[in-house]
Amino acid sequence: MEWLAGARIALTPRPVERRIAALEAAMLGHCPGRVRLERLLQLPAALADMRAVGYGKTVDDLLLGAASELYHLPIPLQSSAEFHDIFPDALSATTQYVSLLAGNKAWLGLAVDDFFANGGEKLWVVRIPESTGQAGFLPADNTQLHDVTTLQGLACVLVIPALGVVGFPDLERLQIPPRLPDIPRVRLENNDPQFLPCTQNTDDDHRERRYSSELSDMPPPWQLPQVLRGMLQFVSSHRPDLQCLFTLPLAYSGELDSPVLDPAALSALAGYQGNPDTAQALRYVQFLFPYLRGPRFALHSPVGLIAGQQAAVARRDGPWRSMAAKPLNTDALPYPRLSIAQTMGLRDKPGISVLNYRNAVSGGAQLSLDDERLVVPALPVADYPFDRQRYDGFRSAEVMRFLGFLRRQLQALGEQLIFNLDYRDPRPRLLLEQFFRRLYSQGALRGASAEQAFSIRESTPQEGAMLYEIMLAPAFPIDRLFLTFANLNGEWRSEVVDG
Repeated sequence: MEWLAGARIALTPRPVERRIAALEAAMLGHCPGRVRLERLLQLPAALADMRAVGYGKTVDDLLLGAASELYHLPIPLQSSAEFHDIFPDALSATTQYVSLLAGNKAWLGLAVDDFFANGGEKLWVVRIPESTGQAGFLPADNTQLHDVTTLQGLACVLVIPALGVVGFPDLERLQIPPRLPDIPRVRLENNDPQFLPCTQNTDDDHRERRYSSELSDMPPPWQLPQVLRGMLQFVSSHRPDLQCLFTLPLAYSGELDSPVLDPAALSALAGYQGNPDTAQALRYVQFLFPYLRGPRFALHSPVGLIAGQQAAVARRDGPWRSMAAKPLNTDALPYPRLSIAQTMGLRDKPGISVLNYRNAVSGGAQLSLDDERLVVPALPVADYPFDRQRYDGFRSAEVMRFLGFLRRQLQALGEQLIFNLDYRDPRPRLLLEQFFRRLYSQGALRGASAEQAFSIRESTPQEGAMLYEIMLAPAFPIDRLFLTFANLNGEWRSEVVDG
């Protein structure tokens, strides 16, 4: 206790009570430069979380003084300050992979800043070695989830029970072709030579900075199907409750004289959609486009913005609510910017979540997500075997997050009841009904009554066993719309907000 103001004010410091995050996220990326291991060891809450997910031996070795670069180790963070304290050079140090469009800076640090700036609560960060390229982000062939020594990349976070969203900002950076040119700059006449102070900035942001021939040989990007196979193989089989965020790659259009969404990626997604055996795996990925460009960076991924806003909406309204049309806290702009017709086309086919910059009713402009869209419905393929058009409304990422939330909650409930030896005990049925009635009252389920929103059926497949079959009706992505028309200085403007 500390006394201030002549002993009239007493300050009693106490630790902040830890709050369970409504939606935990993970980011995998590069952190070039220094690693201050001693800063991580001063975060007892983070070390306890790492022990809880199976990395206890690794934590003990670090406490005993073992040297480590923290590769393939999930680190839980509560703020971006903790990240930059452990990795102080993540934003300034140069990377091994360099491209004309994205430059030579890592994207993980920016994604972490975006996540917490938009309301994220808890973020797991995994540092990937730059020398491993794209393969370092994906699980190895010998992966065994019960043995943390075999885990790398995505597999490192699959053992986190509460995890809901995963992003790969620097994997997206590696997918930017190294010699992909920017939009041609306007050519200006050279000024007459004159003497200027050495401290004066003469950069006019119009002249060419680097030719593609000046770049050393960089590895080519992977094809999108190759990336998706490595990503979805383990997610679909081991963690079907997870949702991956991934920004589609770029290609150059000679007709438009600008980078555009890679047509090969769109063709690959169309091929997935046409194959019923592989189409359902795409419901675990929310594809984003376009990228971001701002005063602090040449190019950047939007996954940090989206994941942070998803976590904020999950805390405020529930994981079944969409974060579309919510203003994103950033000074960046979409790159390349898409027209309304392009946005609507990508939203419908193949089903991409598009970022756009639009005017708000208040008169300012804001960056927001047009719609949380999926390539295929979030429901299992067995639920729509014939009439897929009928279930097109479930091509929504918030529905997928809600189903993942249900899986994690029911898994936790089952683990609590594992020592309940009497299978005829009515308490599990009562707990399930209480859980779903609470969801119905919060608006997660639809129906005129709770009985219409869900049903629980008991069966005894064998002696000493009890099976609960749960059928529910998730709320539609849009239940109500609020249309706002405003006249500002003689100009009519409209805004649409979901209810």
